[in-house]
Amino acid sequence: MATGRASSFPNRIVARTDRLTIRELTFDDVDALFEVLGDPVAMEHYPAPKTRAETEAWIRWARASYAKNGFGLWAVERAADGDFLGDCGPMLQPVDGELVPEIGYHVVRREWGHGYATEAARACRDVVLGTLGFARVVSIVAPENLASRRVAEKVHDSMREFVWERSGRAMCLYETRRSGS
Repeated sequence: MATGRASSFPNRIVARTDRLTIRELTFDDVDALFEVLGDPVAMEHYPAPKTRAETEAWIRWARASYAKNGFGLWAVERAADGDFLGDCGPMLQPVDGELVPEIGYHVVRREWGHGYATEAARACRDVVLGTLGFARVVSIVAPENLASRRVAEKVHDSMREFVWERSGRAMCLYETRRSGS
């Protein structure tokens, strides 16, 4: 399990797939990330869309996680042209009384329906269970967020409903465990 280091990925590239490059977020990503986090449709299942200042804080949160844990939410780019597509990656979240890496994902609306969230989340799952050495990884999804649930169903092995201690709300907990764990 990676902890207490500036980054588990010194070159800032976390993973590559056939179509995507996943890398650490930088403050140069604020405007591109704001396109998704500031979009009321994309953020329908959050309390509100993020402001530009809140998007900067989001990147600070991810970068603080890199410094503390060696991982966090990462930028997702299309490999063919470098176009910024969104973010995806693990952040430690409370689940049943323990902190567990939870994969979240946000893709700009103009790129919905191309499988980018699923591809990025699968790559992040593999990094969490492989490179980072965790035995378990989850995604926490609001029951009514059907699009995110479809992604999580393709990424994880199981799902159960639970009351998330962070919100006190019933949520869907999707989970994958490393083989042999």
